[in-house]
Amino acid sequence: MAKTPVEFLQAYRRDQILSAAREVIGESGYDQSSVDQIAKRAGLSRSTVYEYFSSKEEILKGSFAAHREPLAEALARCIHRAVGLEAQLTAFFEICLSRVDENREFFLAIAFPLPLDEASAAEGPGGTEFAMVIKNFNDTVDRILADGFERGELQRPISSTDRYCLGTLIVGAMSARCRLDAPPAVEESAASFASFALRGLVPTSEQGSKEGR
Repeated sequence: MAKTPVEFLQAYRRDQILSAAREVIGESGYDQSSVDQIAKRAGLSRSTVYEYFSSKEEILKGSFAAHREPLAEALARCIHRAVGLEAQLTAFFEICLSRVDENREFFLAIAFPLPLDEASAAEGPGGTEFAMVIKNFNDTVDRILADGFERGELQRPISSTDRYCLGTLIVGAMSARCRLDAPPAVEESAASFASFALRGLVPTSEQGSKEGR
Protein backbone atom coordinates (compact mmCIF):
# COMPACT_ATOMS: atom_id res chain seq x y z
CA MET A 1 0.00 0.00 0.00
CA ALA A 2 1.35 3.43 -0.98
CA LYS A 3 2.27 5.82 1.80
CA THR A 4 0.10 8.84 2.44
CA PRO A 5 1.62 12.36 2.32
CA VAL A 6 1.61 12.40 6.12
CA GLU A 7 3.47 9.07 6.27
CA PHE A 8 6.03 10.32 3.77
CA LEU A 9 6.60 13.43 5.88
CA GLN A 10 6.95 11.36 9.05
CA ALA A 11 9.50 9.05 7.40
CA TYR A 12 11.41 12.05 6.06
CA ARG A 13 11.47 13.76 9.47
CA ARG A 14 12.63 10.57 11.16
CA ASP A 15 15.47 10.11 8.66
CA GLN A 16 16.33 13.80 9.04
CA ILE A 17 16.71 13.40 12.81
CA LEU A 18 18.72 10.18 12.57
CA SER A 19 21.09 11.66 10.01
CA ALA A 20 21.65 14.73 12.19
CA ALA A 21 22.20 12.51 15.23
CA ARG A 22 24.91 10.49 13.48
CA GLU A 23 26.71 13.69 12.56
CA VAL A 24 26.45 15.24 16.03
CA ILE A 25 27.37 12.05 17.90
CA GLY A 26 30.19 11.40 15.48
CA GLU A 27 31.62 14.87 16.08
CA SER A 28 31.06 15.23 19.82
CA GLY A 29 30.62 11.70 21.16
CA TYR A 30 27.45 10.26 22.64
CA ASP A 31 27.88 11.58 26.18
CA GLN A 32 28.62 15.14 25.03
CA SER A 33 25.74 15.27 22.54
CA SER A 34 22.28 16.55 23.35
CA VAL A 35 18.81 16.49 21.84
CA ASP A 36 19.07 20.27 21.41
CA GLN A 37 22.21 19.86 19.28
CA ILE A 38 20.58 17.16 17.20
CA ALA A 39 17.45 19.26 16.68
CA LYS A 40 19.51 22.27 15.62
CA ARG A 41 21.54 20.20 13.15
CA ALA A 42 18.33 18.76 11.70
CA GLY A 43 16.79 22.21 11.40
CA LEU A 44 13.91 21.23 13.65
CA SER A 45 12.57 22.31 17.01
CA ARG A 46 13.30 20.31 20.14
CA SER A 47 9.57 19.55 20.50
CA THR A 48 9.44 18.13 16.95
CA VAL A 49 12.30 15.75 17.73
CA TYR A 50 10.48 14.55 20.83
CA GLU A 51 7.43 13.74 18.69
CA TYR A 52 9.54 11.00 17.11
CA PHE A 53 11.95 9.96 19.86
CA SER A 54 11.50 10.10 23.62
CA SER A 55 15.21 10.48 24.46
CA LYS A 56 18.72 10.67 23.09
CA GLU A 57 19.16 6.95 23.67
CA GLU A 58 16.04 6.22 21.62
CA ILE A 59 17.53 8.26 18.78
CA LEU A 60 20.69 6.16 18.93
CA LYS A 61 18.65 2.96 18.94
CA GLY A 62 16.69 4.26 15.98
CA SER A 63 19.90 4.90 14.08
CA PHE A 64 21.05 1.31 14.53
CA ALA A 65 17.59 -0.02 13.72
CA ALA A 66 17.44 1.98 10.47
CA HIS A 67 20.65 0.35 9.21
CA ARG A 68 19.97 -3.16 10.46
CA GLU A 69 17.70 -4.39 7.65
CA PRO A 70 19.75 -3.00 4.72
CA LEU A 71 22.87 -4.42 6.34
CA ALA A 72 21.26 -7.83 6.79
CA GLU A 73 20.29 -7.82 3.11
CA ALA A 74 23.84 -6.91 2.08
CA LEU A 75 25.24 -9.70 4.24
CA ALA A 76 22.83 -12.21 2.73
CA ARG A 77 23.89 -11.19 -0.78
CA CYS A 78 27.54 -11.78 0.07
CA ILE A 79 26.77 -15.46 0.64
CA HIS A 80 25.09 -15.93 -2.72
CA ARG A 81 27.47 -13.93 -4.91
CA ALA A 82 30.81 -15.19 -3.62
CA VAL A 83 31.93 -18.75 -4.34
CA GLY A 84 33.89 -20.69 -1.74
CA LEU A 85 34.67 -20.19 1.92
CA GLU A 86 37.52 -17.71 1.58
CA ALA A 87 35.67 -15.64 -1.02
CA GLN A 88 32.58 -15.47 1.18
CA LEU A 89 34.59 -14.47 4.24
CA THR A 90 36.35 -11.79 2.19
CA ALA A 91 33.03 -10.41 0.92
CA PHE A 92 31.71 -10.45 4.46
CA PHE A 93 34.65 -8.45 5.82
CA GLU A 94 34.36 -6.01 2.91
CA ILE A 95 30.79 -5.22 3.94
CA CYS A 96 31.68 -4.80 7.62
CA LEU A 97 34.70 -2.57 6.96
CA SER A 98 32.86 -0.51 4.34
CA ARG A 99 30.17 0.31 6.90
CA VAL A 100 32.87 1.57 9.25
CA ASP A 101 34.33 3.81 6.53
CA GLU A 102 30.88 5.23 5.77
CA ASN A 103 30.26 6.14 9.43
CA ARG A 104 33.77 6.28 10.95
CA GLU A 105 33.20 9.07 13.46
CA PHE A 106 29.88 7.60 14.51
CA PHE A 107 31.33 4.13 15.16
CA LEU A 108 34.22 5.70 17.04
CA ALA A 109 31.93 7.81 19.20
CA ILE A 110 29.60 5.00 20.28
CA ALA A 111 32.16 2.22 20.83
CA PHE A 112 31.40 0.28 24.02
CA PRO A 113 31.83 -3.29 25.38
CA LEU A 114 29.53 -5.73 23.62
CA PRO A 115 29.16 -9.45 24.37
CA LEU A 116 29.16 -11.50 21.18
CA ASP A 117 27.07 -14.37 22.46
CA GLU A 118 23.97 -12.73 23.95
CA ALA A 119 22.37 -9.73 22.27
CA SER A 120 20.18 -8.86 25.24
CA ALA A 121 23.24 -8.44 27.46
CA ALA A 122 24.76 -5.56 25.47
CA GLU A 123 26.00 -2.70 27.57
CA GLY A 124 26.00 0.99 26.77
CA PRO A 125 23.52 3.37 25.11
CA GLY A 126 21.68 1.78 22.24
CA GLY A 127 23.35 -1.48 23.15
CA THR A 128 20.51 -3.87 22.39
CA GLU A 129 19.93 -2.48 18.90
CA PHE A 130 23.66 -2.56 18.18
CA ALA A 131 23.74 -6.12 19.46
CA MET A 132 21.09 -7.03 16.90
CA VAL A 133 23.41 -5.72 14.19
CA ILE A 134 26.13 -7.98 15.57
CA LYS A 135 23.62 -10.85 15.62
CA ASN A 136 23.11 -10.35 11.89
CA PHE A 137 26.88 -10.56 11.51
CA ASN A 138 27.00 -13.75 13.56
CA ASP A 139 24.10 -15.38 11.69
CA THR A 140 25.82 -14.66 8.38
CA VAL A 141 29.11 -16.11 9.60
CA ASP A 142 27.30 -19.22 10.87
CA ARG A 143 25.77 -19.69 7.42
CA ILE A 144 29.13 -19.23 5.69
CA LEU A 145 30.79 -21.77 7.99
CA ALA A 146 27.95 -24.26 7.65
CA ASP A 147 28.11 -24.01 3.86
CA GLY A 148 31.88 -24.43 3.98
CA PHE A 149 31.47 -27.62 5.99
CA GLU A 150 28.83 -28.96 3.63
CA ARG A 151 31.13 -28.32 0.64
CA GLY A 152 33.98 -30.11 2.39
CA GLU A 153 36.15 -26.99 2.72
CA LEU A 154 36.01 -27.47 6.48
CA GLN A 155 36.67 -30.99 7.68
CA ARG A 156 34.79 -30.58 10.94
CA PRO A 157 32.05 -28.36 12.36
CA ILE A 158 33.40 -25.22 14.00
CA SER A 159 33.63 -25.38 17.79
CA SER A 160 32.02 -22.75 20.00
CA THR A 161 35.50 -21.51 20.95
CA ASP A 162 36.52 -21.08 17.31
CA ARG A 163 33.21 -19.38 16.58
CA TYR A 164 33.68 -16.94 19.45
CA CYS A 165 37.23 -16.14 18.34
CA LEU A 166 35.99 -15.39 14.83
CA GLY A 167 33.28 -13.11 16.21
CA THR A 168 35.89 -11.29 18.26
CA LEU A 169 38.02 -10.86 15.13
CA ILE A 170 35.08 -9.29 13.29
CA VAL A 171 34.26 -6.74 15.98
CA GLY A 172 37.95 -6.09 16.64
CA ALA A 173 38.61 -5.43 12.95
CA MET A 174 35.80 -2.88 12.83
CA SER A 175 36.84 -1.24 16.09
CA ALA A 176 40.47 -0.97 15.01
CA ARG A 177 39.62 0.41 11.58
CA CYS A 178 37.58 3.31 12.91
CA ARG A 179 40.63 4.38 14.96
CA LEU A 180 43.06 4.43 12.03
CA ASP A 181 43.74 7.80 10.42
CA ALA A 182 44.67 6.18 7.11
CA PRO A 183 43.34 2.60 7.02
CA PRO A 184 44.35 0.28 4.16
CA ALA A 185 41.96 -0.20 1.26
CA VAL A 186 38.86 -2.15 2.23
CA GLU A 187 39.54 -4.91 -0.31
CA GLU A 188 43.09 -5.38 0.97
CA SER A 189 42.06 -5.47 4.63
CA ALA A 190 39.13 -7.78 3.97
CA ALA A 191 41.31 -10.27 2.11
CA SER A 192 43.90 -10.22 4.91
CA PHE A 193 41.32 -10.78 7.67
CA ALA A 194 39.62 -13.56 5.71
CA SER A 195 42.96 -15.30 5.12
CA PHE A 196 43.86 -14.92 8.80
CA ALA A 197 40.49 -16.34 9.88
CA LEU A 198 40.79 -19.24 7.49
CA ARG A 199 44.20 -20.21 8.86
CA GLY A 200 42.61 -20.45 12.30
CA LEU A 201 39.59 -22.42 11.08
CA VAL A 202 41.44 -24.93 8.92
CA PRO A 203 44.16 -27.03 10.63
CA THR A 204 47.67 -26.57 9.25
CA SER A 205 47.81 -30.18 8.01
CA GLU A 206 44.68 -29.67 5.94
CA GLN A 207 46.00 -26.42 4.46
CA GLY A 208 49.20 -28.18 3.46
CA SER A 209 47.34 -31.02 1.78
CA LYS A 210 45.21 -28.55 -0.21
CA GLU A 211 48.27 -26.57 -1.34
CA GLY A 212 49.95 -29.78 -2.47
CA ARG A 213 47.07 -30.79 -4.75
